[in-house]
Amino acid sequence: MTKLSLARLTGSCTLLIVLLAACSHEDPNSPVYKRKQVFKEMLRTSQSMRDMLKGAKAWDAQAFRSNADKLQQLAQQPWPLFVPPDQNDHSKTDAKASIWSHPQDFHAAQDKLLDNVTRLKDVAATGDADKIRPQFSAMEDSCSACHKAFREF
Repeated sequence: MTKLSLARLTGSCTLLIVLLAACSHEDPNSPVYKRKQVFKEMLRTSQSMRDMLKGAKAWDAQAFRSNADKLQQLAQQPWPLFVPPDQNDHSKTDAKASIWSHPQDFHAAQDKLLDNVTRLKDVAATGDADKIRPQFSAMEDSCSACHKAFREF
């Protein structure tokens, strides 16, 4: 292979890689991207809380309370971002179509999570890990139930 053909081949491969990367890039302004970011922050926040409750991190009642407040604020944010799929939005989503075909069920799941997060925030104010654990578990169960019903795995 000549140097010129090798240069063309290398240039073509580079162009292909750049084009593929551009195609897979999610629009940071899309509702799908924005709600994913909220859910990722919710996961980070709840993981910190879980680590304290399981002893993987030192118990800090004030930090737990602060995370419960943050989680309550975050839990309000993703729902308006579940808009019907737009053919121009090529963001990858794991959301099932049942979100839009059965909105009353999806709203009920949202309400259950919001209720459990509010209860978690209330019990976190006690600072008593033994009282907090069952409510944290209930909150996680509402997350799991929603994922099972409305998210592709």
